[in-house]
Amino acid sequence: MTFSKTLTTAFSILLIIFWAPLAPDGISAGSPPAGTNHALFVGINGYSQWPKLESPVRDAESIAGVLIEKYNFRKSNVALLTDNTSEKPTLLNILTYLDRYSSTLSENDNLLIFFSGHSTEDDQGETYWIPIDGKKKSKLTWLSHTAITEDVFNNSNFRVKNLCIITDSLFSTKLMRKRSISLTPYDLRYEEKIAEMSARSSRQVISFGDQHWPGSTKTDGLGLFAYYIHKALIQNPLDTIDFENLIFEENILFPITRVAGTKLIRGRLKTEMDSGGQFIIKKVTPAPLINILAAEVNPPKGYPGDQFIIRAETSAPASEVIVDIAGKKYRMSGNDTRWSYPFRPEKLGSTPFRIAALNRNELEGRIQKGEIITIKPESRVSNVLEARVAPASGVSGGKFTFSAVTDAPAREVTLIIGNRRFPMTGSGTRWTLSRTVDAEGKIAFSVAATNEDGVPGEARQSILEIEPGAVNIVSISSSPKTGFAGEEYTITAKTDRVAQTVILEMDGQTFEMAGEGRTWRLKRKIPQIGKKQFKAVAVNSLGKKGNSLGGELTAKRTPLPIPDVALVDVSVVSPGKGYAGDKFTISAKTTKPADSVFVDINERQFQMKGAGTEWTFVAAIDNVGVSRYRVIARNKDGMSGQSREGEINTRKRPAAPISVLQASISPKRGYIGKVFTFNAQTDRPARAVSLLIAGKPFEMEGSGTRWQLKKPVDNSGKLEVSIVALNDDGQRGVPYTSELPVYRNRYLLRKDGTIVDVMTGKKMERFKDNGDGTITDLANSLMWTKTPKQIATSWDGAADYCRDLTMGGHSGWRLPTINEMKRLTDNTRENPALPPGHPFSNIITHVGYWTKTRHRFGQNYVYQMSLWYGKEGHMKKTENGIVWPVRYAELED
Repeated sequence: MTFSKTLTTAFSILLIIFWAPLAPDGISAGSPPAGTNHALFVGINGYSQWPKLESPVRDAESIAGVLIEKYNFRKSNVALLTDNTSEKPTLLNILTYLDRYSSTLSENDNLLIFFSGHSTEDDQGETYWIPIDGKKKSKLTWLSHTAITEDVFNNSNFRVKNLCIITDSLFSTKLMRKRSISLTPYDLRYEEKIAEMSARSSRQVISFGDQHWPGSTKTDGLGLFAYYIHKALIQNPLDTIDFENLIFEENILFPITRVAGTKLIRGRLKTEMDSGGQFIIKKVTPAPLINILAAEVNPPKGYPGDQFIIRAETSAPASEVIVDIAGKKYRMSGNDTRWSYPFRPEKLGSTPFRIAALNRNELEGRIQKGEIITIKPESRVSNVLEARVAPASGVSGGKFTFSAVTDAPAREVTLIIGNRRFPMTGSGTRWTLSRTVDAEGKIAFSVAATNEDGVPGEARQSILEIEPGAVNIVSISSSPKTGFAGEEYTITAKTDRVAQTVILEMDGQTFEMAGEGRTWRLKRKIPQIGKKQFKAVAVNSLGKKGNSLGGELTAKRTPLPIPDVALVDVSVVSPGKGYAGDKFTISAKTTKPADSVFVDINERQFQMKGAGTEWTFVAAIDNVGVSRYRVIARNKDGMSGQSREGEINTRKRPAAPISVLQASISPKRGYIGKVFTFNAQTDRPARAVSLLIAGKPFEMEGSGTRWQLKKPVDNSGKLEVSIVALNDDGQRGVPYTSELPVYRNRYLLRKDGTIVDVMTGKKMERFKDNGDGTITDLANSLMWTKTPKQIATSWDGAADYCRDLTMGGHSGWRLPTINEMKRLTDNTRENPALPPGHPFSNIITHVGYWTKTRHRFGQNYVYQMSLWYGKEGHMKKTENGIVWPVRYAELED
């Protein structure tokens, strides 16, 4: 097709012009990672020259959202083009994305394309997607399926392994080979086989097969097709599923067919690049959030233009770490938990930054904030001109005031005495500090200053002369204050100044205490029972004594021997096997005879039985896992010795299998679409109960022993029903099995034209006049207008008339299919060929009736029904025919 290739060539030139500016300043639009799922979602509501639609934007957003949340699609690999996005779904933008996928995706990647919006078909059978800027009468502004298939999808430069196109609209069957998957999820080796198929390339198309069908309150505002895809993704019980099995399932096909009167289309593009593969999707567990534990900048300060390194540590390995510096985002380098980014600030002062880690679902954890600080390159050095102390001499332990004067304003000034540094207070050029000095003799000190940049200047030194002063005892104590004869006591004395030595007097004896500075101690055993008086006096370096201070201690009788726990043994009591709930014997041996022995288990204390050095206790351990214990022995004085600790490990007791005692299905029979209530009672509380209907699993709701599920059934026949319970270990018990008769329709048509209700067995008339201009055909679950439109019109006019019609408070009207017309007519009757006693009025018989079913002559022809003889024929869409609107009727119970 010359036209389509010219169109694609023209837009390829536009892509070169417009592609370059698309990358943001911080993070570049580099190639996406290999071997991943990618998706392009297009949803268009607000057309300017085509009828506006209600649901496509929400269709695209909802399906994209569930794939990101529950399946293996990363948010960064899913592109949305809708009325709500900054990039609108224009022809140029759609082509731009297709060109981007051609140049960036590899043969290991998969691509899903979803389109929801208007489509159209021309007289040659060519189908098109209509972009948001598509003009009604200009094919140049439409997106030709033939053009993008030939120039993009079937091009050797388009290297993706699996391509799946899902379109809520038309897609030309001339571009496809009809092919369906034979493997189903109920195959025992489905996951293994579908994984093998996913390794092969594919070019797959799944089409609604008709114009976009609008949503309703029953589809949560989503379009009909999108609603059932979204529902299937949410309710899918399998960890791995392919798109074809997900969508071509009776719970989706049947309701779409009966409501829209269309059949979903599936096939493969006619290209050698399709090797029969499958696009599979996998459920993912929600990824835990990753927090930034620490962030730092090196150097802490610098000059504008210097390189700073921003470093971050994450709580777990992150997929990506982003640093936002003054509103611009940058990817940090690194892996695992350590990341960094180099940055050169140009401005003076503080530049804030924010660091966030992304998990595989691209969600942020706890962030860390910081700042890069740059300072002026030059500041005058601050030198100390003068360092003084007042008084210039004094007594050890006295208070002295140090002062300093600098030649330039300083940021900080420090007093240095020996190896110790003390910050001085002040500002500008004058600084002071008052403090106590304990040293003696000639004490050298210096003062140093730093400028605003932290650069030190010249320091100044000076001398302080200190004489020793009288040293007084300010406190004295004994540890223990009360103890036992024969034990060692520690007497501690503290002085108000540094002492040369401290003497202790006790029992008429003097002892030199050990220590230095202001704290002195004496350790001594007290052999006698009773109270002891003692007194301490301090001596300075000149040998002069200061004020003394006394105290008292008490020595009591020596206690009884203290038993230590020497050995603990734990054994399970027969017939236990170490499960939670079993009993365990704890045996303990002590080094000395004990008066009592206790065991603490999980913070609860129990008294053991026994005497002397042998003790036991039988404990029931109810919790699973590790239970810590501690055994303590005491003598008659209540003194306890060294304890012993350990742990008892218990396993979870295997859960008993759970059987379904009784189950019921209400009603006992029904029809497709009918909601059935399944009840089950188990012989003991179950963790979960599964319901299988014709081999398809569903989780029942409930707890304990009572479970229920209300569910419509969309299969017909005698369906095998199985209910099985799972215990806490996930083991299945004895199932309940039964059969459920489900009929295709609630009402069965009899030869005499009446119907029978399969639920009640009641015989009734086939047609029900609703009294609002509509007739319900109970035999086929269809609602017809009582009177067809009396003026003939073209097929397009007929389709528009049905789409815009509201009658009896009902919308959702459409043209009937040829099979629906056949089921309505009675070809044994003439003029009109309708069943005897029908309630319809003003039936025109000399003009054919339109259907929506395409004729084999091509896209410009459809089947028509003559109601004179009840025979089918065909008409060209530009001819005139009668419109008889129909819609799906939900039957009341």
